[in-house]
Amino acid sequence: NKLIIKIDPGIAFGTGSHPTTRLCLEALELLGISDNSVVDIGSGSGILSIASLRLGAEKVLAIDNDSLAISSTISNALLNGYNEHKLIAKLGSVDVAKHFLKENKADILLCNILAPVIKDLAPGFRNLIKAKGKALLSGFLVSQVPSIENCLEKFGWKITNLTIKNEWCLLEAHKL
Repeated sequence: NKLIIKIDPGIAFGTGSHPTTRLCLEALELLGISDNSVVDIGSGSGILSIASLRLGAEKVLAIDNDSLAISSTISNALLNGYNEHKLIAKLGSVDVAKHFLKENKADILLCNILAPVIKDLAPGFRNLIKAKGKALLSGFLVSQVPSIENCLEKFGWKITNLTIKNEWCLLEAHKL
């Protein structure tokens, strides 16, 4: 009963083998995201965006600040049978996502990047997610969790779950 995702990462991050990517994939599977909209900040190869669609997400907005990652996301989406109507990939960061989403905020935020980047982007996360929306944040070590938790709480997020794999972590947070 496994879902198959075809990925050619090129030089973009995200083959599914890194513990943080595995944490995100497992969390998405447990979350039950059917008919939800997803925004994936730091999409890399597009693996989390494509997995979201495979798991029933209605639509995904993939954002990355690297044009090669956006190209990789687009080509991997096509490789898996998804076009720009299901998976939209844009070059930029939180500001571009906010502009593109306008009032159609997402149900779920994915962000699998380094701790300092998550903390820098955290002030803008609330603008991307609907009321009571969820965030799956990964890409950091156990030792970095307290500073990320403090940062997120300052911006109106409640941490509801922490998952650890090989010293790497995933935080599930809910928008208050």
